[in-house]
Amino acid sequence: MLKNYLSNPPHFFKDYKSNINRAPRKNFFKITKAINKGSGLKVLSKNFDMNNNLLLFKKNKSPIGQKIIIKGKVINRRGNPLKGIIIEIWQANAAGKYRDINDTHDAAIDPNFLGYGATKTNSNGDYKFKTILPGAYPWRNHKNAWRPKHIHFSIINENIFNRLCTQMYFPNDFLLNYDPIFNSIAKKYRNSLIAKFENKNNVIPNYLVFTFDIVL
Repeated sequence: MLKNYLSNPPHFFKDYKSNINRAPRKNFFKITKAINKGSGLKVLSKNFDMNNNLLLFKKNKSPIGQKIIIKGKVINRRGNPLKGIIIEIWQANAAGKYRDINDTHDAAIDPNFLGYGATKTNSNGDYKFKTILPGAYPWRNHKNAWRPKHIHFSIINENIFNRLCTQMYFPNDFLLNYDPIFNSIAKKYRNSLIAKFENKNNVIPNYLVFTFDIVL
């Protein structure tokens, strides 16, 4: 996960075409007034469906695809765990298709997979999701453009002044070399957006296990 402001991508990145018209053109200004605890976005847990198992969209029916577990820890920059952080994820199915009427990718919708989940970190800052490995899909950014396999993350809490949205990628995906969104990140920070495969620790039968820690 991105750990400092230097690792953030530039506001304008010409290779990411949809960024051209919506990127801010004016310099940001620094907020000098102290932000008090609890002054961030007002979030009520009851407004979220806290289902961290995306495999249970339909009872007794499993989605198509490789089952995976994503787990990690949310900490601050001093390394302290953050409790009560709400994490939302959304993703394409195993064929690279979102459950969205605006998704025009010529791939099948999995009737047993919604592609959305949410959870809250515990007292140790830990979170976990069960889901399936998403597929790659084409997009119109450039000729023969394909988005690598990824999962969207949204992090929110009353003590966070703004919602943080990012994407988690998977190791050894050759499409990362061609993706302008991933490559808008400074090269030395890109690995922080790639989940780590648990080859020896936390092995669970029938699941590929990945870790993705988040630093706020």
